[in-house]
Amino acid sequence: MITRGIETVSKGMQALIDFEDVTAHNLANVTTNGFKRSNITFQDIMQSKVQTQNYQGKKVEVGSLSTGARTDRTYIDFSQGGLAESGNKLDVAFHGDGFFKVRYQGIPENKPYDERDYYYQRTGNFALDDENYLVNKDGDFIMDMENRKIRITRDPDSEEVNEMNRLDIMKDLIIGENGQITLCNPNFNMPLQKIQVCDFEDKTKISGIGNAKYLAIYGQNPGLYTKADGTFSLQQGMVEMSNANTITEMLNSINVSRGYESMSKILKTQSDTVQQAINLGSISR
Repeated sequence: MITRGIETVSKGMQALIDFEDVTAHNLANVTTNGFKRSNITFQDIMQSKVQTQNYQGKKVEVGSLSTGARTDRTYIDFSQGGLAESGNKLDVAFHGDGFFKVRYQGIPENKPYDERDYYYQRTGNFALDDENYLVNKDGDFIMDMENRKIRITRDPDSEEVNEMNRLDIMKDLIIGENGQITLCNPNFNMPLQKIQVCDFEDKTKISGIGNAKYLAIYGQNPGLYTKADGTFSLQQGMVEMSNANTITEMLNSINVSRGYESMSKILKTQSDTVQQAINLGSISR
């Protein structure tokens, strides 16, 4: 019983350390496009019943006493980040829910479908590689509605890689709100491929793998599905910024520091009390 206070405070201090780690991660990614902040929840380890005796000598429950708190879980906050113009017509930002489906580079074209070859991201900073395929900043391929790599050229059926088959991205390319890529000029419009947009029915079952990329948690089924037109909006020439706010995260960090300092003082008081009890026990002998 005499050490209960030490145990309770130490568990609370560990929970605050976990909270500070999450806050530091959010602060480090305030300027990361497409980043989604993490948050943390706590739970009581155990509630002990507190009883007393009434005037009749009967035990009466008067409440409960927590024996400490611990980290329950961390989760990702997928709320919308602000949109900013980028000046690049290959950049695409989400307004609403959804993810781009991305295939790792180096996967053989004739390999049977394997979900482990893919991941999901909201970051829409895209470019064309040397073969005119639409890729992210890591060189991984953005998928179309049929799980194919997206090739943006004047003649998609031609394997030629030359100036005659390249688009003037700033003049000839439109990416619609539904992900449809269109080659346009004063004479005609030609639809190309359509960007695949996915989402998850249960986002608590997906986790980040770094660089604002996401996968289903191993052994979990988050309910992956392809979104229909009209349930999302893609904005060409824009990027989604991080939804982490510097002021909010700094305030969280300050509150954690204050709480940790207070608990440290309580821990010292409890430790001194235990030491006094030990000393008294030694004297009584």
